[in-house]
Amino acid sequence: MGNCLGAAIKSTAEIAPSELVKPPPVIKLYGPPDSFATSHIRLALLYKPVKLHFIPSETHQTPVLMYQSDVVSGSVEDILRYLDSKFPDPEAAVASAADTSSNIWGWCGEATPVVVWVVVLQHRSINWHLEKMVKWAEDMVARGGKARGDPSMGSPRMEVKKFGKSYSHLQQVMLEHAQMEETVLFQILESADRGLCKAANEEHARDLPIMNGIKEEIKTIGVMNMGSPDYLEVLSNLLSRLKRLKARKSSLMIFRSDPEKLDKQKFDWPCLL
Repeated sequence: MGNCLGAAIKSTAEIAPSELVKPPPVIKLYGPPDSFATSHIRLALLYKPVKLHFIPSETHQTPVLMYQSDVVSGSVEDILRYLDSKFPDPEAAVASAADTSSNIWGWCGEATPVVVWVVVLQHRSINWHLEKMVKWAEDMVARGGKARGDPSMGSPRMEVKKFGKSYSHLQQVMLEHAQMEETVLFQILESADRGLCKAANEEHARDLPIMNGIKEEIKTIGVMNMGSPDYLEVLSNLLSRLKRLKARKSSLMIFRSDPEKLDKQKFDWPCLL
């Protein structure tokens, strides 16, 4: 009679609940705890899919990073480029002066204020996670709410709950990011050019209804009949909202202004962190 078993369907969803995935790789970092270079690298590692084991060490005058059999030292940019080679998403290193063509803004470098570098890194991380949520939603739409996807997700209804939990975490990060921009970065830019941040504040206000609408639609999907016409319609609307939010977050409006205005300001940037 032959083999009647069909081929397993592999889900394209790339977000899995933390309790069901393998533990992240461990990276050890040695360096003086009050060093700016050490803090810079520790901050970058927060956005990488790794577990950091920081060992304060006054014997190391510059940070030293250990991963598997690799021992990496040097400048902050050297270590960040190494991290990007091992864990490319989201990218942490900024472009050098000789290679600004690969940088979105074309002016990030060693002279970039630290607070700006932090905002850029956070923004890259948000975009990366939004892309994952969009791919996950696309996979759910393609399966119509009935077929199982990744076995680790459980039933379709359980998958919706995990999707909602992942989005809630991402929404919290986006809200905290916007608050940090408004309370720290925008205050600095306003002192350089009054009215510069008005448009950015308006963009933040327009994002909130989209973000809250996504959360409400996820709740609605969770109580609907899986695979019903109404379910598919709401799921399609959810995907559209996620794509719209991703498109809005894909560009950082505040950095469309003239960066030379930042360079002319004499701020004590490290104290802002």
